[in-house]
Amino acid sequence: MNQPLHDKIALVTGGSRGIGAAIVRRLAKEGAKVAFTYGKSRKQAEALVREIARAGGQAKAYPADAAQPRRLPPLVKRVIRDFGRLDILVNNAGVFLGGKIGAIKAADYERVMRINVDAIFHLTNAAVNVMEPGSRIINIGSVLGERATGPDMSVYNASKFAVAGFTRSWAKDLGERGILVNAVQPGPIHTEMNPETGAHADFMRSMTALGRYGRTEEVAGAVAFLAGPDATYITGATLNVDGGWNA
Repeated sequence: MNQPLHDKIALVTGGSRGIGAAIVRRLAKEGAKVAFTYGKSRKQAEALVREIARAGGQAKAYPADAAQPRRLPPLVKRVIRDFGRLDILVNNAGVFLGGKIGAIKAADYERVMRINVDAIFHLTNAAVNVMEPGSRIINIGSVLGERATGPDMSVYNASKFAVAGFTRSWAKDLGERGILVNAVQPGPIHTEMNPETGAHADFMRSMTALGRYGRTEEVAGAVAFLAGPDATYITGATLNVDGGWNA
Protein backbone atom coordinates (compact mmCIF):
# COMPACT_ATOMS: atom_id res chain seq x y z
CA MET A 1 0.00 0.00 0.00
CA ASN A 2 1.30 3.45 -0.92
CA GLN A 3 1.71 5.49 2.28
CA PRO A 4 3.24 8.87 1.43
CA LEU A 5 2.86 10.03 5.04
CA HIS A 6 4.52 6.96 6.54
CA ASP A 7 5.66 7.65 10.11
CA LYS A 8 4.65 11.33 10.02
CA ILE A 9 3.02 12.70 13.17
CA ALA A 10 -0.14 14.74 12.70
CA LEU A 11 -2.37 16.70 15.05
CA VAL A 12 -5.94 17.45 13.94
CA THR A 13 -8.24 19.65 16.01
CA GLY A 14 -11.93 18.80 16.12
CA GLY A 15 -11.19 15.35 14.75
CA SER A 16 -13.95 13.20 16.21
CA ARG A 17 -16.65 13.81 13.60
CA GLY A 18 -17.51 15.41 10.28
CA ILE A 19 -14.70 16.85 8.21
CA GLY A 20 -12.23 16.40 11.06
CA ALA A 21 -12.88 12.66 11.35
CA ALA A 22 -12.49 12.25 7.59
CA ILE A 23 -9.13 14.02 7.79
CA VAL A 24 -7.99 11.79 10.65
CA ARG A 25 -8.97 8.68 8.67
CA ARG A 26 -7.24 9.83 5.48
CA LEU A 27 -3.99 10.85 7.18
CA ALA A 28 -3.90 7.54 9.06
CA LYS A 29 -4.60 5.61 5.85
CA GLU A 30 -1.62 7.36 4.25
CA GLY A 31 0.64 6.25 7.07
CA ALA A 32 0.61 9.10 9.58
CA LYS A 33 0.24 8.59 13.29
CA VAL A 34 -2.60 10.91 14.20
CA ALA A 35 -3.33 12.80 17.39
CA PHE A 36 -6.68 14.54 17.38
CA THR A 37 -8.81 16.59 19.73
CA TYR A 38 -12.46 16.38 20.62
CA GLY A 39 -14.83 18.49 22.68
CA LYS A 40 -18.01 16.73 23.77
CA SER A 41 -17.83 13.75 21.41
CA ARG A 42 -15.85 11.36 23.60
CA LYS A 43 -17.60 8.18 22.44
CA GLN A 44 -17.15 9.11 18.79
CA ALA A 45 -13.48 9.90 19.41
CA GLU A 46 -12.86 6.58 21.13
CA ALA A 47 -14.68 4.73 18.35
CA LEU A 48 -12.52 6.45 15.73
CA VAL A 49 -9.32 5.45 17.55
CA ARG A 50 -10.49 1.83 17.56
CA GLU A 51 -11.49 2.00 13.88
CA ILE A 52 -8.05 3.23 12.88
CA ALA A 53 -6.33 0.61 15.02
CA ARG A 54 -8.37 -2.15 13.33
CA ALA A 55 -7.17 -0.82 9.96
CA GLY A 56 -3.56 -1.08 11.13
CA GLY A 57 -3.05 2.60 11.93
CA GLN A 58 -2.35 4.53 15.10
CA ALA A 59 -4.34 7.40 16.59
CA LYS A 60 -4.83 8.98 19.99
CA ALA A 61 -7.66 11.28 21.08
CA TYR A 62 -7.19 14.22 23.44
CA PRO A 63 -9.97 16.18 25.14
CA ALA A 64 -9.56 19.87 24.35
CA ASP A 65 -12.04 22.74 24.17
CA ALA A 66 -11.32 25.16 21.34
CA ALA A 67 -13.57 27.67 23.10
CA GLN A 68 -10.77 27.95 25.69
CA PRO A 69 -7.91 28.75 23.32
CA ARG A 70 -5.35 29.71 25.94
CA ARG A 71 -5.49 26.15 27.26
CA LEU A 72 -4.45 24.65 23.93
CA PRO A 73 -0.66 25.23 23.87
CA PRO A 74 0.09 22.48 26.46
CA LEU A 75 -1.48 20.04 24.00
CA VAL A 76 1.63 20.38 21.86
CA LYS A 77 3.81 19.11 24.72
CA ARG A 78 1.48 16.16 25.24
CA VAL A 79 1.72 15.19 21.58
CA ILE A 80 5.51 15.48 21.67
CA ARG A 81 5.58 13.35 24.81
CA ASP A 82 3.39 10.67 23.26
CA PHE A 83 4.68 10.66 19.68
CA GLY A 84 8.12 12.27 19.79
CA ARG A 85 7.57 15.11 17.35
CA LEU A 86 4.97 17.00 15.30
CA ASP A 87 5.11 17.15 11.49
CA ILE A 88 1.57 18.13 10.44
CA LEU A 89 -0.86 20.46 12.20
CA VAL A 90 -4.43 20.64 10.87
CA ASN A 91 -6.45 23.46 12.46
CA ASN A 92 -9.92 22.13 11.77
CA ALA A 93 -12.13 22.91 14.78
CA GLY A 94 -14.71 25.57 13.99
CA VAL A 95 -18.21 26.84 14.69
CA PHE A 96 -20.89 28.77 12.80
CA LEU A 97 -23.23 31.31 14.36
CA GLY A 98 -25.20 33.73 12.20
CA GLY A 99 -27.01 37.03 12.64
CA LYS A 100 -27.30 40.50 11.16
CA ILE A 101 -25.17 43.34 12.46
CA GLY A 102 -27.16 45.27 15.02
CA ALA A 103 -28.74 42.09 16.35
CA ILE A 104 -25.73 39.85 16.94
CA LYS A 105 -25.20 38.89 20.55
CA ALA A 106 -21.78 39.83 21.86
CA ALA A 107 -21.45 36.34 23.37
CA ASP A 108 -22.02 34.75 19.95
CA TYR A 109 -19.42 37.00 18.33
CA GLU A 110 -16.89 36.18 21.04
CA ARG A 111 -17.52 32.44 20.80
CA VAL A 112 -16.99 32.37 17.03
CA MET A 113 -13.77 34.34 17.31
CA ARG A 114 -12.44 32.23 20.19
CA ILE A 115 -12.95 28.97 18.32
CA ASN A 116 -12.34 30.00 14.70
CA VAL A 117 -9.52 32.50 15.21
CA ASP A 118 -8.02 32.57 18.71
CA ALA A 119 -7.70 28.77 18.96
CA ILE A 120 -5.81 28.60 15.67
CA PHE A 121 -3.48 31.37 16.78
CA HIS A 122 -2.66 29.97 20.22
CA LEU A 123 -2.13 26.39 19.07
CA THR A 124 -0.05 27.30 16.03
CA ASN A 125 1.96 29.83 18.01
CA ALA A 126 3.05 26.98 20.27
CA ALA A 127 3.37 24.28 17.61
CA VAL A 128 5.79 26.11 15.32
CA ASN A 129 8.39 26.11 18.08
CA VAL A 130 8.73 22.32 17.82
CA MET A 131 8.18 21.83 14.09
CA GLU A 132 11.10 21.03 11.81
CA PRO A 133 11.76 21.99 8.16
CA GLY A 134 9.35 20.20 5.88
CA SER A 135 6.51 20.37 8.39
CA ARG A 136 3.03 21.45 7.28
CA ILE A 137 0.35 23.65 8.80
CA ILE A 138 -3.05 23.31 7.15
CA ASN A 139 -5.88 25.57 8.23
CA ILE A 140 -9.46 24.62 7.46
CA GLY A 141 -11.13 27.83 6.36
CA SER A 142 -14.25 28.31 4.26
CA VAL A 143 -15.31 29.63 0.89
CA LEU A 144 -16.92 32.36 3.03
CA GLY A 145 -13.39 33.46 3.88
CA GLU A 146 -13.03 34.64 0.30
CA ARG A 147 -16.27 36.53 -0.30
CA ALA A 148 -19.61 37.26 1.33
CA THR A 149 -22.43 35.43 -0.44
CA GLY A 150 -25.40 36.53 1.63
CA PRO A 151 -26.69 38.21 4.77
CA ASP A 152 -26.48 37.01 8.40
CA MET A 153 -22.93 35.68 8.14
CA SER A 154 -20.69 38.64 8.90
CA VAL A 155 -19.10 37.21 12.05
CA TYR A 156 -18.40 33.85 10.44
CA ASN A 157 -17.15 35.62 7.29
CA ALA A 158 -14.79 37.73 9.38
CA SER A 159 -13.44 34.71 11.24
CA LYS A 160 -12.70 32.82 8.03
CA PHE A 161 -11.15 35.87 6.37
CA ALA A 162 -8.85 35.89 9.41
CA VAL A 163 -7.93 32.24 8.77
CA ALA A 164 -6.98 33.08 5.19
CA GLY A 165 -4.96 36.03 6.43
CA PHE A 166 -3.12 33.91 8.98
CA THR A 167 -2.36 31.38 6.25
CA ARG A 168 -0.77 33.91 3.90
CA SER A 169 1.15 35.75 6.61
CA TRP A 170 2.44 32.64 8.36
CA ALA A 171 3.68 31.31 5.02
CA LYS A 172 5.89 34.41 4.86
CA ASP A 173 6.94 34.05 8.50
CA LEU A 174 7.86 30.38 8.23
CA GLY A 175 9.14 30.07 4.69
CA GLU A 176 12.76 30.55 5.69
CA ARG A 177 12.36 27.61 8.09
CA GLY A 178 10.92 25.37 5.37
CA ILE A 179 7.53 25.08 7.07
CA LEU A 180 4.65 25.23 4.60
CA VAL A 181 1.34 26.87 5.52
CA ASN A 182 -1.82 26.48 3.45
CA ALA A 183 -5.58 26.54 3.86
CA VAL A 184 -8.34 24.31 2.55
CA GLN A 185 -11.61 26.21 2.07
CA PRO A 186 -14.63 23.90 1.88
CA GLY A 187 -17.93 24.87 0.35
CA PRO A 188 -21.14 23.04 1.28
CA ILE A 189 -20.07 19.65 2.63
CA HIS A 190 -22.55 17.02 3.77
CA THR A 191 -22.11 16.61 7.53
CA GLU A 192 -24.30 16.18 10.57
CA MET A 193 -24.20 19.95 11.08
CA ASN A 194 -24.84 20.83 7.43
CA PRO A 195 -26.87 17.99 5.88
CA GLU A 196 -27.57 17.94 2.17
CA THR A 197 -31.27 17.65 3.03
CA GLY A 198 -31.31 20.69 5.31
CA ALA A 199 -33.43 23.82 5.07
CA HIS A 200 -30.86 25.69 2.99
CA ALA A 201 -29.62 22.71 0.98
CA ASP A 202 -31.27 23.64 -2.32
CA PHE A 203 -29.80 27.15 -2.18
CA MET A 204 -26.35 25.81 -1.39
CA ARG A 205 -26.47 23.32 -4.26
CA SER A 206 -27.58 26.10 -6.59
CA MET A 207 -24.48 28.12 -5.67
CA THR A 208 -22.13 25.38 -6.87
CA ALA A 209 -21.13 24.69 -10.45
CA LEU A 210 -21.49 20.93 -9.86
CA GLY A 211 -24.95 21.21 -8.36
CA ARG A 212 -24.21 19.01 -5.35
CA TYR A 213 -22.85 18.92 -1.84
CA GLY A 214 -19.30 17.78 -1.32
CA ARG A 215 -18.22 14.79 0.74
CA THR A 216 -15.99 15.00 3.80
CA GLU A 217 -13.60 12.62 2.05
CA GLU A 218 -13.10 15.18 -0.71
CA VAL A 219 -11.91 17.75 1.83
CA ALA A 220 -9.69 15.16 3.48
CA GLY A 221 -8.11 14.36 0.12
CA ALA A 222 -7.08 17.99 -0.33
CA VAL A 223 -5.57 18.04 3.16
CA ALA A 224 -3.63 14.85 2.48
CA PHE A 225 -2.28 16.33 -0.76
CA LEU A 226 -1.05 19.47 1.00
CA ALA A 227 0.50 17.34 3.73
CA GLY A 228 2.26 15.07 1.27
CA PRO A 229 5.36 14.91 -0.92
CA ASP A 230 3.72 16.41 -4.02
CA ALA A 231 3.06 19.80 -2.38
CA THR A 232 6.60 20.88 -1.54
CA TYR A 233 6.38 24.15 -3.50
CA ILE A 234 2.95 25.23 -2.30
CA THR A 235 2.68 27.66 0.60
CA GLY A 236 0.46 30.61 1.41
CA ALA A 237 -2.27 29.12 -0.79
CA THR A 238 -6.00 28.74 -0.23
CA LEU A 239 -7.41 25.67 -1.95
CA ASN A 240 -11.17 25.76 -2.49
CA VAL A 241 -12.97 22.43 -2.25
CA ASP A 242 -16.33 23.87 -3.12
CA GLY A 243 -17.72 22.40 -6.34
CA GLY A 244 -17.24 25.76 -8.01
CA TRP A 245 -19.02 27.88 -5.36
CA ASN A 246 -16.40 30.63 -5.65
CA ALA A 247 -15.70 30.20 -9.36
